[in-house]
Amino acid sequence: MAATALATPALPDSLPLVRKAPRGPGRERSHRTKDGGHTRCRGSTLGCLAAALWRRRGTSARPRALAAFGSEMTPEDRRAFAEEEGIGIGEVRLPIEEWLKEVTLHSDMADDVMQKFGHVPQQADEVVQDVVERIQSGAQRCVAPSATVHPFGSTVNGFGEESSDLDVLVAIREEELSYYMSYASWAQRHQRLSEFLMQGDPAEPSLPTKITPKAAMCHAVQQLAEFLPELGFKVLDLIPQARKPLVTVEDTQGPLKEVDVSINNSLPLYNSQLLKAYSQLDERVRPLVLLVKVWAKGKRVCGAGEGNLSSYSWTIMVVYFLQLVGILPSLQLLYKKSRSLQHVDYWGIPRSFETGFLTAEEYQQEVAEKKIPPCKAKADLTVAQLLYGFVRFFDREYQWGSEAVSMRQPDRRDVGDWFRLFGSIHPEPTIHVEDPIEFRDLNIVLRRERLAQLKEEFNHAVEMLENGCSLEEFLTSDPRPDVVMIPYRIRRRYKNRRRHKSLELPRLPELK
Repeated sequence: MAATALATPALPDSLPLVRKAPRGPGRERSHRTKDGGHTRCRGSTLGCLAAALWRRRGTSARPRALAAFGSEMTPEDRRAFAEEEGIGIGEVRLPIEEWLKEVTLHSDMADDVMQKFGHVPQQADEVVQDVVERIQSGAQRCVAPSATVHPFGSTVNGFGEESSDLDVLVAIREEELSYYMSYASWAQRHQRLSEFLMQGDPAEPSLPTKITPKAAMCHAVQQLAEFLPELGFKVLDLIPQARKPLVTVEDTQGPLKEVDVSINNSLPLYNSQLLKAYSQLDERVRPLVLLVKVWAKGKRVCGAGEGNLSSYSWTIMVVYFLQLVGILPSLQLLYKKSRSLQHVDYWGIPRSFETGFLTAEEYQQEVAEKKIPPCKAKADLTVAQLLYGFVRFFDREYQWGSEAVSMRQPDRRDVGDWFRLFGSIHPEPTIHVEDPIEFRDLNIVLRRERLAQLKEEFNHAVEMLENGCSLEEFLTSDPRPDVVMIPYRIRRRYKNRRRHKSLELPRLPELK
């Protein structure tokens, strides 16, 4: 018998719900908070340990620089600290002018860079708006009537191109999402049961069971995957069981080849707004980011799917470098107020995230009113010179294994042992890239052999620029040969203990 395609159920106005029984004791862990209560934690022991260390961060004495970005400081104190120490207000913290005296770049490098990357067009707003409206129409019909769709990512943060992918967020209240997806889940189960029984009368329906928020997001992306093809999209991939359930579609009616649709993943919205503000502060920021990302992709050291740092991580690395040379401030440190968002972190633990920062207009106005000193870097530094400074910094100056690439607090601080729990740990010193909004280390996708390749490409890039290569040679040269890693052998706990000797069994009575 041929299988019948399941139709997307219509959404009801109301329905009775039966709350699902709680999980077993082995699936949840509890941590005692300072006020005597408990918070539940689902996930690995490592994630729970990291969360416990983060909650206890205020109990141990730490250097003043590290405490500056913690929640124990008020926004006013944080801003005063930034101005007093010269952190986040554009103080020059790297001797880039001394570096440039030691090297002679190609004579046409500066002009070629601006000609190729100075006026790269972004995706048209009309294209993005059309896709957003169609996805929102579908989400309101098959997920929840109040669903709204918001774009984020490189297409809207100022660092994208016409070929960049689009990321969109479907925002729905958690209670409403669970409500409607509980019905959708129940209706599909009932339909499958009726088709399986193949009787004259349909199966006796049971009451819908209220599903968890995570299960509701899984059902929501499945609903979208079934419904969006009717609106001109082709489903490329569906990952309902991911940390953030996702459906990837292609717009068959427009130029966008890849659109990632997620549910209630609101933190990237603030990341996109923050990066867009940085892209508007100086005309050299966007060309440098685009140039670095093209170089990194050409050398196969950019792309989380291949075990490299993501494109988002490379953008943060460039902004961090520009803060150290005094071209950009820290818009988060200079924010006067407190704006927090309750959300679930990377490890699945609910916590508060600080999402406040100055917009580009607010920063420029405060500089004009002399409330904030302007950045100290010279305005005549070209993008080509900044490119050399960027690769030289990460090849020779960056403290691999200890320094945090943090554009939230660009003071070259040590990451600390507790932060290492949120990323990948390798035998060799690695790079630590801090997400400016969500508390996590973006090196968590970086594999050991790709880390070695990253260091090799930085070293080769410095050599090429110091030898006076052209922009075309810099971008089109072959990647360095893959680094062969020696397998890392883990020391066995009982290595020196006397080995167990097997014994010959005596003749035993037969087992009856």
